[in-house]
Amino acid sequence: MNLRAIISAIILLLSSFQGYSQTLDTIFYDANWKETVKANSSYYRILLKKEDGKFFVTDYYNTGQVQMTGTLTTHDPDVKDGDFVYYYENGVTKTKSTFVNGQETSTKSWDQNGKDVVLDGKVEVQPEYPGGMQNLYQYIGSHFVYPKGLNPRPKGTIILSFVIERDGRSDDVRVVSSVNKILDAEAVRVIKSMPKWKPGIQKGQPVRVMYNIPLTMK
Repeated sequence: MNLRAIISAIILLLSSFQGYSQTLDTIFYDANWKETVKANSSYYRILLKKEDGKFFVTDYYNTGQVQMTGTLTTHDPDVKDGDFVYYYENGVTKTKSTFVNGQETSTKSWDQNGKDVVLDGKVEVQPEYPGGMQNLYQYIGSHFVYPKGLNPRPKGTIILSFVIERDGRSDDVRVVSSVNKILDAEAVRVIKSMPKWKPGIQKGQPVRVMYNIPLTMK
């Protein structure tokens, strides 16, 4: 490579990082997307803070394959904004979603062979918990086990985000707003244990739909 090519490559590399500060962090997650140490991790995240205060985030499988890319307006709790792209471990694009201030506005998905399985646009039929939302909160109330030893009891509202998959199961459960790490873990456990929902329908096809749910601790 001649000197001119080297200089051009350096300029291109530097220009690709314009708009970013030097704040760079690596976070490790277990299989349930809870922070952990590297030795116990299934995923890891590289977080780059931009000059406008937002965060450009790239999640990886432990193999080094990219799992997700996107932008957060805040980190911990994560508030997604803009386009997010998710990948299968084989490198095929899984989902492309658009978020506005943490709310998913559109999504498009593919199977592991790259076949289009979801169309863009608003979900026509929302997912439905068996018996409705009142039954959902009854289920949560009857299955939530308040951990022993928390005295005084922490008070506040845990906000969880989760996805109802095309087969009706809950997935990708994350804590958006925390009250206490022990309570957070119990809330995540209960949401993961929910019976299957009727999935959302769009253009006659089941689609993935994201939900946020508040759980008030009294």
